[in-house]
Amino acid sequence: MSTQITTGLFTNVASTPFFIPLSQKIDEFRLINLTRSGVTAGGVAGSLTSDRLVEAFWSKYMTAGTALIKQQGTVAGNLAPLSNGNLAQNGFTIFNAANQPKGPNIAIASFVPGTTTVFTTGAAHGFHVGDNVRIGDLTSAPELGGLVMTVTAVGSPTTFTTLLNSTNSLTSVGVVFKVGNANMPPPSLYYPEWRAIASISLANPMVVTLLVRQNYQVGDVVRFSIPSVFGMTQLNTTSNGLPVQFTVSAVNNAIGVQTVTFENVDSTAFTAFAWPVAANYPLQLPVMIPQGEGNTNNFVITPPSPLPYGNQNILGFARQNLGQNGILIGAGDGTNATTTGGIIGSTVDVWEWRAITSLQTFP
Repeated sequence: MSTQITTGLFTNVASTPFFIPLSQKIDEFRLINLTRSGVTAGGVAGSLTSDRLVEAFWSKYMTAGTALIKQQGTVAGNLAPLSNGNLAQNGFTIFNAANQPKGPNIAIASFVPGTTTVFTTGAAHGFHVGDNVRIGDLTSAPELGGLVMTVTAVGSPTTFTTLLNSTNSLTSVGVVFKVGNANMPPPSLYYPEWRAIASISLANPMVVTLLVRQNYQVGDVVRFSIPSVFGMTQLNTTSNGLPVQFTVSAVNNAIGVQTVTFENVDSTAFTAFAWPVAANYPLQLPVMIPQGEGNTNNFVITPPSPLPYGNQNILGFARQNLGQNGILIGAGDGTNATTTGGIIGSTVDVWEWRAITSLQTFP
């Protein structure tokens, strides 16, 4: 058996999960919030704070997404008492790009059709902003079945919102399950990824909104495949077979925004984009497709521009393997609260972490 102890320090972004890539097999993981414990570290002033999680532990024998925690009580002078307990959500999740677990099926009771979609589940879903979920078995809205989308808001334990435009769909029962989180590495193992389109603006410049938070960058080159029932077919490959390519000029990766801008595209006079009605099922999804040798982020080119008919349908240089293992540290309000709790809270803090890893363990 080969065992390693790995340590490190990181500063979190407020209320945002944090991913630590670790190629080894993680047996135990410990975390200490130095600044909320009153210690100045990493250039951030310490502040001993009441009712905040300051220590967390996870082992391979525990359920994913949970943590054994220590929370401070009321501060008196330079000390605060600690209480032990269990954090049932927004704890630690081990990520393996080659073996990604599927969450449990949760019944969809209904959804509210609209430019964004609010889903209601029959039981508490446990989803949080940033989770990627897949919907299916929608009896009255089969055209939406199989879509993966990022949760952009959680209204209650049984409701959540995504950027899906379901205006033309009928409310329906179905199922939903978690397939990942926007703060984890790309689940496809490769960059860039195909992305299903939520909406496209009639504007100059054109703005494309994606159902899942994307990881595109300025200078990436893409093409579109949009079935005619969605409209906006002006973006598709032309009749001569040559691909119509577009260069990304701006991105907004914020959950709930999820946009890519194309500065040199004026879509004002294009056919409007819209998700179709159930009668159009079965159908292909409208997608934005990365281009390979046409992807200028693989070269040093300023200003960015697509190479002439770059690599068409072969991703080539664009298929940069990003597969990795690691651990995701969940975020909430930094307390053990039942529905809003999570390890990382709303303040910027410095954390020390320690992982016990191994290549082999005793059976």
